[in-house]
Amino acid sequence: MTAAFTPPAGKEVLGHPRGLWYLVSAEVGERFSYYGMQALLVLYLTQYLLLPENSERVARFVPFRLFLEGIYGELATPVTLAAAITGLYSAGVYFTPLIGGFIADRWLGRTMTVTLGALFMVAGDFLLAFDVLFVAAISCLFIGVGLFKGNIATQVGELYGPDDLRRATAFQTY
Repeated sequence: MTAAFTPPAGKEVLGHPRGLWYLVSAEVGERFSYYGMQALLVLYLTQYLLLPENSERVARFVPFRLFLEGIYGELATPVTLAAAITGLYSAGVYFTPLIGGFIADRWLGRTMTVTLGALFMVAGDFLLAFDVLFVAAISCLFIGVGLFKGNIATQVGELYGPDDLRRATAFQTY
C-alpha cells in the first residue's frame, strides 16, 4: 500500500491542495494526446503512412499487420487497415489501465507508475514524428496510457481525507 500524498499545510490554490492542479494539468495533457491522436490517426495513416512507398520503411510493420489481421481478419485496403489500427489504439487506451493498476499496486506505487506512464506517452508522441518508429510509438502510447490512466484518478482521492467535503468538488474538477 502506498502512503497518501499530503501537501504542505497552507499550500492551497482556490481552496484545494496544490497537488490537485498538477493532477488536473497532467490529465488535460493526456486527454489532449488521446483525442488529438484519435482525430488525426486515420488521416495520417490513409493519406501518408500506409501508402506502399511509406509503409515499407516502418520497422516491424509486417508483424504488426499480421497481428492485426489475426484479430480483425484480412485488411486489404489502407482504409480498413487504418480503421483497425485506430480501433486497436482506442481499445488499448481503455484496456491497458487494468494492467497499470496492477503494476502500481504490486510493485511501483501510484506516483512512480503515473510518472513512468507520462514519460512513455511523451516518448510515444515524440516517436510519431519518425515514420520508421510508428509501431514503437504506438507501443509506447499503450504502455504509457496503461500506467498513467488507471492510477492518476486515485491520487486525487488521496489528497483528501475520507470526510473532507472538498473531495467531491475535486473529482468534478478533475
